[in-house]
Amino acid sequence: MKEKLHGKFIVLDGPDGCGKTTQCAILAQWLRRNGIEVVKTHDPGGTKIGDQIRQLLKYGAKGSMDVHTEAMLFMASRAQLIAEVIKPALQASKTVLCDRFISATCAYQGSSGYPVEKIIELGKFAVEDTWPHLTIIIDVPAEEGRERTGQKRNQRSKMNHKDSNQNYLFENATPDRFDSRTLEYHRKVRTWFLRLGKYYPGIVKVVDGGGADIETIHERIKRVILETDF
Repeated sequence: MKEKLHGKFIVLDGPDGCGKTTQCAILAQWLRRNGIEVVKTHDPGGTKIGDQIRQLLKYGAKGSMDVHTEAMLFMASRAQLIAEVIKPALQASKTVLCDRFISATCAYQGSSGYPVEKIIELGKFAVEDTWPHLTIIIDVPAEEGRERTGQKRNQRSKMNHKDSNQNYLFENATPDRFDSRTLEYHRKVRTWFLRLGKYYPGIVKVVDGGGADIETIHERIKRVILETDF
């Protein structure tokens, strides 16, 4: 396994509430216990410049943000992450674990009407040939994901705000940046994640995270990593 994972780029992604952040941390611990040098990062952000872009996307934007603008801001953050963190780590034969990546833009901005083929094209410009060797989607039903994040069925992040349908999280909002979107929107996001393997560069595997505890999902992720040739 040590030889297999040297210089490999693995992404965990999925709908809101799927548990990817927790699983990324647990996976990093497991790999390190097995003697594998791991660099763990997140998207958007992971660098000083990327974190500034993340802040803009989540809190700082004033007024309505066009989906094209949003997609390009995400890609700008990724370009910096690749140059500053991911590519140097891979060149040093380290294993990179990333919490979300271009797969998330395919699902979220794709659900907002941005053509996924354009997202892939823009992604290739931003990251060139540094795509994940393996992307693992942790799948949960939209209803379950929203409940895990503390989102009630009819809750909005800021009631009746003129920008309540936009893709950013207000500072006093709970709990994530897409919680003002409808349940139907989150169902679309899940569908785009499940379709990812049909159009996304690199290997995509789906792990069932619905109704399962943390350890069970971790074991399923480990199995995918051990059984997949990449």
